[in-house]
Amino acid sequence: MVFLFVCIAIILFVIILIFSKIRIQIINFKFNSQLQRHINKDYKIIIKLNAFGLIPIFKINITKTKLEKIKWKEKIKNIDFKLLEDNYKLDKRILKAMKNLNLSIKNINLHIDIGTENASLTSIIVPAISTIIAIVFRKKVKKFENQIFIINPIYQNQNLVNLTVSGIFEIKMSHIINIIYILNKKEKKGVKEYERTSHRRSYGYSYE
Repeated sequence: MVFLFVCIAIILFVIILIFSKIRIQIINFKFNSQLQRHINKDYKIIIKLNAFGLIPIFKINITKTKLEKIKWKEKIKNIDFKLLEDNYKLDKRILKAMKNLNLSIKNINLHIDIGTENASLTSIIVPAISTIIAIVFRKKVKKFENQIFIINPIYQNQNLVNLTVSGIFEIKMSHIINIIYILNKKEKKGVKEYERTSHRRSYGYSYE
């Protein structure tokens, strides 16, 4: 009886997880390349897992103060990026899975100021970035009402980027699970290929 109850609970949990969505809300995030402290202090990032897209299961609040308490900069410095580069290779399946990650933009308020030391370069970069962002928004934004997207060229003969963004983004858990499955499948396949190769080598030496 207990085993049956546990099985039912696991099945229900899996079903809820598959039909859940991760909602990421960015509030008042600002980046200014000209200031000594590039990122503002009062931004907030709220991450929620909502069952069936409606019922909140858990919520995480990320602020600058909380990130400083966990000393995230020191932890990043301790990561061996060279080791990651040697062991983590992207293939077409992983890239395809990442491409199919259905990120939905529910709300966006984006303001970017861009300037370079060359006025002609600025006049080329700004329309190019605007076009790319517009294409992304056209695919990912469900409702275009009340969405704000502004990119301004700054002609001051200096390199600068000022960015202000607030928005709400959603990702289906089913897509994240699919990516995890593909990555895990790729890793196991790599291990099996290595094992077969090692067997062939051992047989090869035995014949010598």
